[in-house]
Amino acid sequence: PKHCSFCSVWRTDGQEPRQREVNPVIEEIVELRRMGFRFIALADDNFYPVTLDDLRMAARREDKTRYNELKALRDERFELMDLMAQLPDDLNFFTQITMECAEDPEFLDAMRVAHIRGALVGIEAVTPEGLKDVYKDFNLAGEELVERLRAFRQHGVYILGSFIFGLPSDRHGTFDATAELAQRADVTFAQFMTLTPFPGTLDFEQWEREQGDDMPMVDGIPVSRHWLIPQEKRPKLLTSHPVMSGEEIRQGTLQVWNNFYSLKAAWKRSDMLKSFWNRVVFLVASKAMLQAFGNTGLATDSARASRATTLGGLAFSLLQKMFSAEPMPDLPVPVHPSAAEKPAA
Repeated sequence: PKHCSFCSVWRTDGQEPRQREVNPVIEEIVELRRMGFRFIALADDNFYPVTLDDLRMAARREDKTRYNELKALRDERFELMDLMAQLPDDLNFFTQITMECAEDPEFLDAMRVAHIRGALVGIEAVTPEGLKDVYKDFNLAGEELVERLRAFRQHGVYILGSFIFGLPSDRHGTFDATAELAQRADVTFAQFMTLTPFPGTLDFEQWEREQGDDMPMVDGIPVSRHWLIPQEKRPKLLTSHPVMSGEEIRQGTLQVWNNFYSLKAAWKRSDMLKSFWNRVVFLVASKAMLQAFGNTGLATDSARASRATTLGGLAFSLLQKMFSAEPMPDLPVPVHPSAAEKPAA
């Protein structure tokens, strides 16, 4: 329901979060664990927060219809997490949520109990000006942002923070300032991307207008239709910047990747883990992130691209073996306590 300028989802898929019913989600999770999978990413909108502010505002209305709808959605999220909490302890879940979840300690605690170890959080920028650039000024900035991000880790949820460089308000010092804030805020993993005008976004429409009749061509194909250009010839699209060249933005972004995922920095972040072996696994995962996604950000296409190096592929193969488990073919589907207590008809 947001209007981020860099995001195509709300324009191509609509602005209504899509929440799957609880039972099919649990059944699918159980089936995966029966097969031996124990690290599962949940990409549905089932964890998109019904914020406490949303509830307070709806409660003030004379008509309680919206309040009842929101409360039902929130209750359903907790029902799902209650069921996930009954699953084997070796299961680990990863999802995607907004910063607003940090305002709700009860929700974060329920995530931890449900074995949701990590979540992708779109931070994008660390200054108010940067957030306005991408129409995301509902996020916090500065020290407020640091405290909000720390709240996730304090409740046992480790985040993959997503940052964007090349915003109109960015300056040469933005790279170091962003990296320093990510370290202070206890961000466990991070991805740093250059602002790219993807088709379907407001940024793309603005970029296309700026090109006018001077649209570059590759093999007779306009760059504005770059997805039709063979990957080996496909140019990297960048929005024009008032003070930095595209190469300066690219090099600055790459430097932040290298610094954040250096051996020293990654080992320091691994101190949240108790065993030496788990810290080694964390180190391998950190290096895999850098090698596979350091030029592109975390996406399926980037994982397939040639820039995802051989070393990155080997690291992920090693992680896959570490993350697998013995199949549990007889694992039952958990039942919510309230359903189990109902008398048979």
